[in-house]
Parts: sequence; C-alpha cells; structure tokens
Amino acid sequence: MAKISTAFDHVPSDAVADSLRNQGIEFRGPFCSQAQRIVFVVENHIFLESELLDLLAQNRLDREGIRELARRLDASNTRQ
Repeated sequence: MAKISTAFDHVPSDAVADSLRNQGIEFRGPFCSQAQRIVFVVENHIFLESELLDLLAQNRLDREGIRELARRLDASNTRQ
C-alpha cells in the first residue's frame, strides 16, 4: 500500500492531469475512490494521485515511467 505524502502540497492538484494531457497520454480522472483517495486511470492501470505526483517530482511522469510503475506494482501485488 502506498503511503500518503504531504510533500506535494505546493504542487497544484491538476499538475498530473496537465502533464499527461500535454504528452498525449490517455487518462481518466481524477476520481475519488471508496477509500477517499484520489486516483487516475492511466493506460488501463489505476494509480493513486500520490504515486503519479512522485513520478512528476522525479521527472518520470511519462509513458516509460508509468509503465515501470505499473510493472513494480504488479510484481508487488503478485508476491502478496
């Protein structure tokens, strides 16, 4: 489970959507999950906003960064 970070309080909440839109990456959201978390659907994967903000902060919010995050999350979920 991803930890919730307040390190991105200075980042506008639409920064993720703007970055994805500017790169032509297909996404839907943001949505509020039943657990009251903000999520996006990107390339058929569901990501927490905090996960995408982490990628943005690392300058990795691009197709390759998203695919790598999806691989890591899939591997982590498979081990559980």
